[in-house]
Amino acid sequence: MPRALAALGLLLAWSALAGCSDGRRYDQAVGVLIDVSGTYADERQETVRVVKREILPQMVPGDTLLVASIDSESYDRENVLALLTLDRRPSHANAQKLEMARLLDAFATRPTRSAHTDIPGAIMLASEYLGETGAGSRVLLIFSDMQEDLPVGSRRQLDADELAGTRVVALNVKRLGRDQADPALFRGRLEGWGERVAAAGAAEWRTLLDPTKLPEYLEAAR
Repeated sequence: MPRALAALGLLLAWSALAGCSDGRRYDQAVGVLIDVSGTYADERQETVRVVKREILPQMVPGDTLLVASIDSESYDRENVLALLTLDRRPSHANAQKLEMARLLDAFATRPTRSAHTDIPGAIMLASEYLGETGAGSRVLLIFSDMQEDLPVGSRRQLDADELAGTRVVALNVKRLGRDQADPALFRGRLEGWGERVAAAGAAEWRTLLDPTKLPEYLEAAR
């Protein structure tokens, strides 16, 4: 019941905002990057549960959701697992959410595990799709251990405006074995990514330890 009331509140809020005449866009585009490399591939089912439980229900008509994978060569359209913009008609939007949930469930059971981790390639891919929406709010959520490992010969460089106006959030960042021995490595890795996305124009960089805080965060980001 609380979730149903929250969803109703979001729809009412959207309806009110849609009637505003200040010229501002209140739609939101959310990109979700899911690491399928190394040991993080084991987190796939839990990540899908988070998307279905904490993101999909909060979306309102006009919002866009992109889901893409992080693998050895992430800057590839084939890495886009799902992309939808919710119809303005609530009944159609609900049907779209059900179809998205079905696609995510299929992905969760797919036996995929890549040898390398091309995080910047996935960021570049997502930034292009999110930017194309023209949404008033753009948020990029990254589910990964944030340990970049490019194949030999690959090069990635984020442009200075790659993430302009986009909020970037790392979730469920898995700690590697050496992080347990020296937590400074883990913290340094996250700090390094913060510097990289800031240099690419990101409006914000942060980590979220508790995925249940996502709905509140996304609503505040509108």
